[in-house]
Amino acid sequence: MNPEYLDELLNCALQAANAGAAELAKRFGGPLDIQSKTSAEDKVTDADLASEKVVRGVIAELRPNDTISGEELAEQVGDNAKVRWSIDPLDGTVNYTRGIPYFATSVGAQDLATGLWVAGAVVAPALNTTYFAKRGGGAWVIRNGQTTQIFGPPADRQTKILATGFSYSAVERAAQFAKLDQMMPEFVDIRRMGSAALDACMVADGTVDVYYEKHIKEHDWAAALLIAEEAGQTVKRPEFVGDFGSVNL
Repeated sequence: MNPEYLDELLNCALQAANAGAAELAKRFGGPLDIQSKTSAEDKVTDADLASEKVVRGVIAELRPNDTISGEELAEQVGDNAKVRWSIDPLDGTVNYTRGIPYFATSVGAQDLATGLWVAGAVVAPALNTTYFAKRGGGAWVIRNGQTTQIFGPPADRQTKILATGFSYSAVERAAQFAKLDQMMPEFVDIRRMGSAALDACMVADGTVDVYYEKHIKEHDWAAALLIAEEAGQTVKRPEFVGDFGSVNL
């Protein structure tokens, strides 16, 4: 693919994700309007909506003909669009509402001609951390102003940690627990961060070794699985609703 095209998309992803994350940061810890969506546990806040509007505004300004999909708002279909954006304005909403700093804004770009995910950024403002990648350009993290290329966990690590998440459905959770019981002999411990995007990015930077989760949605993984892939990790993207996504499984 044209390097200038990929650079343009990555720049857009970074600007949009940073703008959305800044909106979250200024509201974090303050009063929130919290509503339930599909269940009592599945929340949306005014911060989610405000962040998505800001992200969409940046993309619309920089790439006015593109299609934009997001977790909270209706899809905007661009005229003769060549790119579709997939936005999670607040991945880790429950964490956010409880003052837990593991949350992020995620923005991924898909090339419509090929179907490939080609650029993405995941910005975690409370962690002062930004992950980003473009196809063929490697994966990178910015922490405390330092930009570093990331390559995943050490190949010779003996004590491996699994990151995962769980469904809001009690029936689905029981099935997930049974699956974990089968998997855990390969791992010394488990982490449940509460943000699918950050889980995948933490495999990309080597913090954890494997990420596995069922029922994740496209906006959760659009950017993060590209970042993990560009870090040299083995990625499985969900192919249908209810399928699982993973890194290094």
